[in-house]
Amino acid sequence: MNLKQLEAYRAVMIMGSVTAGAEMLHVSQPGISRLIGDLERSIGFKLFVREKGRLFPTPEGNVFYAEVEKTFLGMDRLARVANDIKEMRRGYLRIAAMPSVSLELIPGIVEKFLVDHEEIKLTFETHVSLRIVESIATQDFDVGIAQLNLDQKSVRIAGSYKMNCVCIAPPDHRFGELAEVTPHDLKDEPLIVLSQNTLIAIQIDRVIESYGLRRQISFETQPSLAACSLVIKGFGVALVDPLTASFFGEDRIVVKPFSPQIPFNFRIICPAHSISSRAANIFIREAREAFRRHKDIIEI
Repeated sequence: MNLKQLEAYRAVMIMGSVTAGAEMLHVSQPGISRLIGDLERSIGFKLFVREKGRLFPTPEGNVFYAEVEKTFLGMDRLARVANDIKEMRRGYLRIAAMPSVSLELIPGIVEKFLVDHEEIKLTFETHVSLRIVESIATQDFDVGIAQLNLDQKSVRIAGSYKMNCVCIAPPDHRFGELAEVTPHDLKDEPLIVLSQNTLIAIQIDRVIESYGLRRQISFETQPSLAACSLVIKGFGVALVDPLTASFFGEDRIVVKPFSPQIPFNFRIICPAHSISSRAANIFIREAREAFRRHKDIIEI
């Protein structure tokens, strides 16, 4: 029993005659008859009887046809599913991103992605970088945007970028008169620092300590979003990534370049031991384009 035999049998049952069945399949009448004969020999019982030049299905044939039709309905459904997948109308995409890019940048990329792929089921979550790297390694997410301290065998890097940290201060702060802020300008300023278990906090510490300065810490917090909120309330100044600072706007905080530059590096990552879906690859491509266009992001 094979698919061609079943197609021939189904065509005759639908159309009511060998002639009409042959026309439906665009094959010859002898070809249809031969296929049905082969099918009958294969299954061991008659599907049709001929009376006065007409074919009539046997009781066994009617029972068999009901199952054949279920099979073809299933095949039709598989064909529709395959076409939906091909046309990106079915599938899912799971994205995890660090807070700084989750405020405006990634939502903008998601919005653009869903314009063309609105039927893709998309999950977007914000986590700290360490959690993102772990979740990508275990394939709980398809695409991650996070800081990565060291290259890891469990994740694949799809893009590397950096931003330069900026110094933020409350409105009307004296830093508003400066072209840029240096470590010496931080002397005697209450400093809101990022959590000491983060890569960016370690980099900031190294720069300040290299100038022989002692920090006057007023708060330790995480993430940069919280630091900005504390700055707005007047609790001190802080060094943060420029994306988070720009989200609040210069009417609410003073934002100044910091010298020497302190890079805030981040990467697009994927699971190392799985093949990325078409949806993931398209999202990564659109993320790369958005990062390249952004004035504060440098590809490295």
